[in-house]
Amino acid sequence: MTRRLLPLLLPMALIAASCGQKSGVAGTEEVAPSEQPGSEQPGGTQAPAITAGGGGGGGGGGGGGGGSTTPSGSTAPGSTAPGGTTPPGSTTPDTGGGGTTPAPAAVFEPQDNDAEGFTDDKIVIGIHAPVTGASPIPQESFDIGKDIYWEFLHDTAPDRLFGRQVEVVFRDDEFNPQHAVQVCREMVEEEGAFLLVGGGGADQITACAQYAAENGIPYLSAGVNEEGLGDLETYFATTMTYAEQAPLIIAQLQAEKFTEAALVVADTPSFEDAFQAFKASAEEADFGIVYENRINKNASPTESATVAQELKGSGAEAVILLASPVVYVLGLASGAANQSYDPRWIGPGITSGLNAVTTFGCPAVGNGEFFSPVPALDIIDDLDPDFTKAYPKYAGGAKADDIGLQLWSLNKVIAQMLEATGEELGRAAFMNTLVGTAGFDNGIYPPVQFTADDHFGGTGAHLLEANCEEKVYVTAEAFVPAV
Repeated sequence: MTRRLLPLLLPMALIAASCGQKSGVAGTEEVAPSEQPGSEQPGGTQAPAITAGGGGGGGGGGGGGGGSTTPSGSTAPGSTAPGGTTPPGSTTPDTGGGGTTPAPAAVFEPQDNDAEGFTDDKIVIGIHAPVTGASPIPQESFDIGKDIYWEFLHDTAPDRLFGRQVEVVFRDDEFNPQHAVQVCREMVEEEGAFLLVGGGGADQITACAQYAAENGIPYLSAGVNEEGLGDLETYFATTMTYAEQAPLIIAQLQAEKFTEAALVVADTPSFEDAFQAFKASAEEADFGIVYENRINKNASPTESATVAQELKGSGAEAVILLASPVVYVLGLASGAANQSYDPRWIGPGITSGLNAVTTFGCPAVGNGEFFSPVPALDIIDDLDPDFTKAYPKYAGGAKADDIGLQLWSLNKVIAQMLEATGEELGRAAFMNTLVGTAGFDNGIYPPVQFTADDHFGGTGAHLLEANCEEKVYVTAEAFVPAV
């Protein structure tokens, strides 16, 4: 699969939570920041754009082969807003003058299980994530957040998915790849999941995505590693991979007048491609790497403090970091602070750019900045005001948080994909829609673009920086394009 330089992985926070499973049933709706003349949406709101696939064969969409992604809240010439999106297999008016644009050729053929996971009134989505184990997601935030968007959409636009409601089933993968495969199999074979979503943990995502590919099941996650995933036909990353974020990180450091940095990456095979990408991007930009370390994935505070001492000794004023937030907060940042060492911490999203990091890590993490597929909560009302309004309504009064925003954004783009597939749903049709549609723009993510040869769909990111006065991350720059 061709790799483009351009992550759900969903948030990994720092507090352990008890294991549990909770599912919610809902249907959905999407609302964009602006209105498009000439189209109507349920409730008087306008959905983000889905642009129709470009010309020719191979199922090409994504970054080439015709078509372009329109700004959030508008629709592409020759296509309609979600709710009336031209489905794959039909033709789209050619606004360039005369004729029609051929529909992309089918890439995926239906298998025996193609029609499993949905009925005329329900679609089942299976999600796995670590809510116990070495790097858990807070279960309460996850359990609430995974259903909010679908409940909102069902209430505000019950016909958006052709009358189908979405049921979310969830399993704790315990931060363990073998257990991830087990629970993914359970969600497909016992719960009837139509597609699977990886909520966090590159190793678990890789393991479960391989199971999904062997069985013809669509699998989506935020961008993580590329090695082990790039050749899986049914895997799709909705945001930039770690390797794709490497040039952004080097460019950001250079914009801040750094000429060199240290590099610390967790010692797991899933991060090897990112480790090499950081070094290659630095070399290409004539940027120095003065120290590098493949720290233990589950490094103890003592081990992390030793690495922090070595970082200080290297003289690095900036550290490129890809590790769990537990290692970052409880080990590296605190160990550095204890030695009066306060470098710029920077890395790819999502895990270290969560408010749980600032809640538990400030002031030691006050000099941190991380890329993320979604902005911080400080600007979300400008991009999608429905999120902060819907959250307390469907969360029993709970306040919106950044884990909920990650889930809302992911579910919102999945809803666009399901709707673009059309009423005649199937796993092959769904995946053909992904590679045959020029882009999906939910107004929060940078546009998501796939092709038949490239299933890494991220095209940009948001830059977040720690604000230890408020103990939250704030948006330093929105919609930073891939370089």
